[in-house]
Amino acid sequence: MNPWIDIVDSLQAPSERMNALRLIEDGRVGARANRGRPLPPDRVDALIWGLSHASPVVRRCCLELLDQHPDDRARPHIVRCLSDPVPRVRWHAVHALICDACKAGTSYLAADVVSRLRELAQSDPSRKVRAQAQWGLQQANICT
Repeated sequence: MNPWIDIVDSLQAPSERMNALRLIEDGRVGARANRGRPLPPDRVDALIWGLSHASPVVRRCCLELLDQHPDDRARPHIVRCLSDPVPRVRWHAVHALICDACKAGTSYLAADVVSRLRELAQSDPSRKVRAQAQWGLQQANICT
């Protein structure tokens, strides 16, 4: 059993969230402190597990962490989050896929991702998700 799953699970409790983030990120909380820094595989596995959590807060937190700590194994799981029922989770999935600031010369914008982002940019029910997908495609110089 992966001990990090319990820590990821604790992200759902507001009173435990900051401590869980500190544990996962070795005390460095936030994008500036963590940008592009790899996490050990067991932590990444727990964050991938968290993308299917019942709590949308956990799913969102895991997306934020996987954006800051990119790992190619997470990409297909992040893509699945583009279909999440919660708009804020979809927004963060879009961001995690389009933001290359933390990805040190690599990108998640493969053809399948661009195709899904185009769909979201045109027809997502959330105005904010549509706008984020449109912005991301524009930043990547991809016509919508």
